[in-house]
Amino acid sequence: MPSIHHFEIYKTAEPCTLTGEKLREAMERAVTDGLSPDGRELNLKGYCIGPNGMTVITQDERLSQIKRLNLGGNRIGDEGAKVLAECPWMAKVNWVELGGNDLGAEGIRALCTAPMLKKVKTLNLYRNYLKDEGALVFAKYNQLEKLEEIDLAQNEIGDDGLLALAQSKRFPQLVALYLDNNFAGTEAKEEARACPTFRKLQSLNL
Repeated sequence: MPSIHHFEIYKTAEPCTLTGEKLREAMERAVTDGLSPDGRELNLKGYCIGPNGMTVITQDERLSQIKRLNLGGNRIGDEGAKVLAECPWMAKVNWVELGGNDLGAEGIRALCTAPMLKKVKTLNLYRNYLKDEGALVFAKYNQLEKLEEIDLAQNEIGDDGLLALAQSKRFPQLVALYLDNNFAGTEAKEEARACPTFRKLQSLNL
């Protein structure tokens, strides 16, 4: 589904400002509310857990069986992404939502090189701050070879980042890529569309 349907404005919630026992209690309640009955999906969209909350959640044993993870609008930042990248229960996850999390180049580097994320097929990263630097990192270092769908809309990616992704050979199973509402120009978009990596896609938004 095109990334335009994902765009939402997340509300700032209290957990971002909590620490210590209050933070642990808030994260325990959040997981209780957001975990599906079968334990395979966690939806914390818009909770604003922040990097500290991310650290608490990754230690929650109730999440050992999840396959789908929605952390959209949580302001985890690059530090939170690094914590997530090292989380053992991420080894079973195949669908990840990280839109609106203030992620930059260091965050995408941690995620795309993480052995724990090897099974991820869908990665939504819209409305972050990857910019050209992050796109270049993703294009050069990605090790998530099972990725089939990636959403990079609204990431301030310009010509250099777009062309790096288009010329990359590190996305062998990719079939859908959403790059709308970025900063690349018309000429770069035309050049990117002609690259083999982009030509084989079933769905491409520029």
